[in-house]
Amino acid sequence: MEKELSPVAVFVYNRPGNTREVIEALQKNYLAPETDVIVFSDGPKNSRAEKAVAAVRAYLKTVTGFKSFTVVERPENFYIERNIIDGVTNTVNKFGRVIVLEDDGVTSPYFLTFMNQALDFYDSHKRVMHIGTFTFIDWPERKTFLWRYAENTGGGWATWKDRWDKFTWFQSEAEALTALTPEKINYIELDGIFKCLGNLKHPIIPWDICWNIAIVRNDGLTVNSPGALTKNNGLYNGTHFTALNRILGKSQFTVELDQSEDIAMESVIAENSEAVKKLKQFYTTLGNRWRDKIWHYFVRMLVLVGITKVLKKLFR
Repeated sequence: MEKELSPVAVFVYNRPGNTREVIEALQKNYLAPETDVIVFSDGPKNSRAEKAVAAVRAYLKTVTGFKSFTVVERPENFYIERNIIDGVTNTVNKFGRVIVLEDDGVTSPYFLTFMNQALDFYDSHKRVMHIGTFTFIDWPERKTFLWRYAENTGGGWATWKDRWDKFTWFQSEAEALTALTPEKINYIELDGIFKCLGNLKHPIIPWDICWNIAIVRNDGLTVNSPGALTKNNGLYNGTHFTALNRILGKSQFTVELDQSEDIAMESVIAENSEAVKKLKQFYTTLGNRWRDKIWHYFVRMLVLVGITKVLKKLFR
């Protein structure tokens, strides 16, 4: 008897164009007709969002091409953190594993193939807690690699129930930091190069930094595809839109989708030092180019006078 494929949980809100592109790319995956898809549609947070949310939901009612396609319409605004945490938890508790996409994660036709192969291969390797497909470093081998980092731009990740059970959504910076030793803090921040724990200062702490903390505090690892099987189509119109990216015309997180099916699985369950070296180099360079610094200062001045709000509306 063949093993059932992992379900896909997709999280959407108020971007009908982005959502359509994500679903249409997923429909082109070779395993789409055999895959159950569950979409969690967040409710509008105000009257201005009602029309866009309604457009997303109207489109979702037309979708076919999967083994099943279920839409969970939130009756109120859960906000992105609660929507994802609740949806992932419910799905993984029911099915034992889950593949996750957001409304800006456009996938390669081999995305589902790789995810299911990796979920099967690393199932018994309990130290592997996360499978990622948004690969923005240049990796020379056609083989997966393992490291401490869990970047989730656009989603494109997967996990198992026994790993997700270790997740804690921290409600304050102090609570989160008490879960980490000074050594673990240094480890997760790449020896001070990647100040990701600054996200703990947000009034609502992002779910993904909490997930990264769960991986590190449990001595876990993430496994990545050697090339990007997910790319982000919402860098300029999402919650974390920055005018700087729009002005520069290209984000350093812009990637091209890997179109090859030939990916081997790394069987040595240990962090790859060369991958971590490349990761550190990436974040050392990020934002340090002289033109980036000039534009960043310029945009900060625009923010102070409220012009970026106008720019955001113009570029939608």
